[in-house]
Amino acid sequence: MKHLTCAASLAIAALPALATQYQAVPAFTGNATMGINCVHAPGTDLVTNKADKCSQFVPPTNPRIDAQFPTPPTTNNIVYRNAQSKSFTAFEGYPMVVEVDQGKCYLRNELVNTIIAERNVAPEDFTTYSYDCPNGNEESYDDSNMLYKYIVSGAFQPQNDAHLYAGVTMQMAVDYLSELYPEQTSLCPAWDAKYCINQMQLRVNYSVDGQTYSSSWDGTYVNLAAGGNAFGQFAHGSSFDIVSHEIGHALLTWNSDLQYSGGEQSAVHEAFSDMTTIAARDYFFKHLQPTADAFQDTPFGLSWQNDQAKKWWFAADRNFNGTPSRYINFPRFDLISVDDYRDIEEASGPHQKSGVLSKFFYLLSNQNGWDIEKAYKLVLSAAKQCFNSNSDIDHAGYCLVRQANDPVLVSTLLQQVGVTPSNSGVNNLQFDVTRLLDEAKYEITDRSFSNSQVDTLKVLVNGIAQVDWTKNTGQGSYSSVKSSNVMLDNGESVIELKVRLTNGQEKNAYRIVYGADSPRCVPETADLALSSLTMNGQNVIANSGYTFASLQQPVYSLNQFMAQFDAQLNNRHVNVYADFNRNRVFEEKTDLLSNELLLSQSNVTTDVNFDFSNFQHIAAGPMLLRIRIDDAKQSGCAKTATGQVVDLLVDFVQGSDIKTVEFTHQQVNDSITLTASSTGVENPTYNWYFNGQQVAQDTAAITRQMTETTTVRVDLLSNGQVVQTTEQDVTPVASPRLSFSCTVQQTQCQFSVQHDVLTTSPRYLWSFGDSSNTQTTRYTNETFVFDYREYGQFDVTLDLYLDSVNARFTATNRVYVESLPDGVSFDVNVSQDDPLKVTLTPQLGTLNITDLRWNVERVWHQPQDMSGPWDYTFAQFGTHDIYMALTLSNGAIHTIKQTIVLEDVTPPDVVTINSLDVTMKYGWWNSCWTTKTIRGIRDNHIINHAYDYSRGCVNKIEVDATSSANSSIRMEFWVDENKNGVYEANERNKYGSKLSLSSKSVNVCVVAYTDEQGSSAVPCVPQEGADSMQFKIVK
Repeated sequence: MKHLTCAASLAIAALPALATQYQAVPAFTGNATMGINCVHAPGTDLVTNKADKCSQFVPPTNPRIDAQFPTPPTTNNIVYRNAQSKSFTAFEGYPMVVEVDQGKCYLRNELVNTIIAERNVAPEDFTTYSYDCPNGNEESYDDSNMLYKYIVSGAFQPQNDAHLYAGVTMQMAVDYLSELYPEQTSLCPAWDAKYCINQMQLRVNYSVDGQTYSSSWDGTYVNLAAGGNAFGQFAHGSSFDIVSHEIGHALLTWNSDLQYSGGEQSAVHEAFSDMTTIAARDYFFKHLQPTADAFQDTPFGLSWQNDQAKKWWFAADRNFNGTPSRYINFPRFDLISVDDYRDIEEASGPHQKSGVLSKFFYLLSNQNGWDIEKAYKLVLSAAKQCFNSNSDIDHAGYCLVRQANDPVLVSTLLQQVGVTPSNSGVNNLQFDVTRLLDEAKYEITDRSFSNSQVDTLKVLVNGIAQVDWTKNTGQGSYSSVKSSNVMLDNGESVIELKVRLTNGQEKNAYRIVYGADSPRCVPETADLALSSLTMNGQNVIANSGYTFASLQQPVYSLNQFMAQFDAQLNNRHVNVYADFNRNRVFEEKTDLLSNELLLSQSNVTTDVNFDFSNFQHIAAGPMLLRIRIDDAKQSGCAKTATGQVVDLLVDFVQGSDIKTVEFTHQQVNDSITLTASSTGVENPTYNWYFNGQQVAQDTAAITRQMTETTTVRVDLLSNGQVVQTTEQDVTPVASPRLSFSCTVQQTQCQFSVQHDVLTTSPRYLWSFGDSSNTQTTRYTNETFVFDYREYGQFDVTLDLYLDSVNARFTATNRVYVESLPDGVSFDVNVSQDDPLKVTLTPQLGTLNITDLRWNVERVWHQPQDMSGPWDYTFAQFGTHDIYMALTLSNGAIHTIKQTIVLEDVTPPDVVTINSLDVTMKYGWWNSCWTTKTIRGIRDNHIINHAYDYSRGCVNKIEVDATSSANSSIRMEFWVDENKNGVYEANERNKYGSKLSLSSKSVNVCVVAYTDEQGSSAVPCVPQEGADSMQFKIVK
């Protein structure tokens, strides 16, 4: 092998004078799905059909390995050359480049650093994977635990896979970004960077929080989980798609402000990373060179390059069985993702929501003049130039349109997946679609126009019109075509709806629907339990392990079904599934509304019975049924080898072909409308009888007045012959004498309802007749206010629904919401003698009224004199609302409101202390025994004893005080025992305290107050109206 050693491998970056030494080396790569692949470094001489320049490994065979890997991995060659690349230029763009230092090779270069996780080592202490390479260019090969890795995770050398695939992905990123921004000369300049590429840090066999099967980008490292075989997966380190996907997260983090923060922002992140995977794989195959036993020529390699196979599958290379984690071209195929923004609420997480933008990327890549590389460069440009921290799916669409050279095409494709950003320039039509296998039902739901405004409607499937309707051309009304079924092509169909309105405005919209009428999961079975079965009289030949057949007669939702078998099943287990959601997969779920398992029955011999009674919500149209006959219960799509499966394509119809007839009745005021319905008869007619007398014929509905209980019979006729009949008594509901009134205050109406006592719960539907046609439903007859916000005459309708007895009563009234003439008001005069008494005097001017009423303290009063003064005495002081209600000659009622405040003018009670009488006891040491009363003490008096007693005790204090309101007076006092000049709470009302007498006085404070004033909140600070006095005691 030729030695290739160079001091630098990146042409775009300036290097220091003493550069690191790199070499291109071969590597043993691959996994159970991709095969064992020898990656040949430049200079390899391929002289045989074997990968003779890489070490050999042939997995042994044993029952466990054969069961896990039925097809042994092939041994293949990979020759990757990319001489035009800006990276690894010294090695012809070959990305398996390592750093060489003192006889060791490290999986590290300027774009990728591959770190290996080690047991019992902290993550921060993990180091770059290295191996001995005394000759410098030796293969990266580690045969320790090779068989164990293969059995557990399907991988051989995950560190080699990670280093190679990361090198390819990073090389692509450098090339594409440098093409978009050729003026930038380094990978991530500190100033004025157009883009940024850092060295990618990979940690192989490591996952955050021990999630064995979940790889991630944590903001610093790409963590490639070790994987295992519990879920049919192997190590992410050996998966091209997982490595490139996680690098996609890093690229977006480095080159935009969008973070993985939950919601649609994370969905945009996931979509970008899936696009990165598709672009990196496309880039990889472009640079694979022809060679013997080439990987690209293997069945898996070919499927990865085939649009009809696995080219648009994500992570098919990480699963043992080769199935993907996501479908970029048909996201809904995984049963949990969506491909249209209008369905976003159906998706639970960011991976599932990402299908909207992934589908767009697939569509764009397949347009004329476009390919994966061109589409991905547009996505890169949009991300770099336009994404922000809040970019959701709609804003991502905005950025794609903004950066596109062909914004019309990009807008159209975004519209096909339900994304219509503000700069798209489309006038989008709102409509829903129901998927029905090879049919689809559309229903226009757009509320921006009325039915009468529609001039034309076209519905196209893949450009071919299936509905072409024009107004007034004998094609019926718009209502007859605004919802209908269309036939789909086999595979993907683009449904386009175009509406032109009478004013010339045009609106359109798209939906992409996959059409097929056969199951996606077909079991592999050759077992025969029967040769035919009969479904409700229709015979189906079933002489192979799997049978697919169509029933000629419809399946009705209300019918009972019987499947009869032509052979004894010998107590086997039978499951019956119905593909209600039309995804061509049969799913058992705990949710009753979405569960598709109709029947699961053991010990079956000759037949089973089932019905659709719990599934009346299912849309009519083509549907798949699956009948499984197994030894034990199996899931709907289990690939059993011991059972027989019969799939039936049926026309599912709501209703029944069993002839039934019934009728309902609805009373409106004193009229009753009776409406008949039936099943089992096409174009039915009905005859009606009241108390045995025919009253109508050939009509489904009649309206009559009834005053008493009537026996009603209806006959169902088919081609003029009575085929079924039903009869019941109908009792009319007596009128509750419904009425309502409106009291006007400026532009507001206060509505009140009047009717007789009801024996059933009411429902009131109000239609206010305003310019917005406002309606509201209420469940009580309590008064309420509606604000018209303008003056005028309004026709108000009140519908009283008595739902339990199918009755409705209607009252209508024209209300006049108009302003009163200037000066109409009323005066309020408060009596000087009695502050609770007021005189109310209306000021009506020339206004002609028929009634006047006053509302005070929530009671209405009608004065005898409607124009003169009226007196009223309130019960208490305070704030009061007074209403004057005027009824005008046209019936309108107006209210005028005033708010008054009645205050008590009685002067406040004031307490005055005139003098104090204080009785003291004096003594020596620690006793008080000599009594002395000092009378007529005034404020700040000083009292003492002729003898120099050392102790004094306050024995009694009497207050001479007056109250201006002659109220009872209470007293409290404080003695400053510790002579600190502050009265404290614990010094209150303390008779008998032994005071130490000296030249320094003991201060005493007395407060007099009434019960209403209350005692002092702060010592010696009287409440308002109370009084205080202080004196001093000295030796």
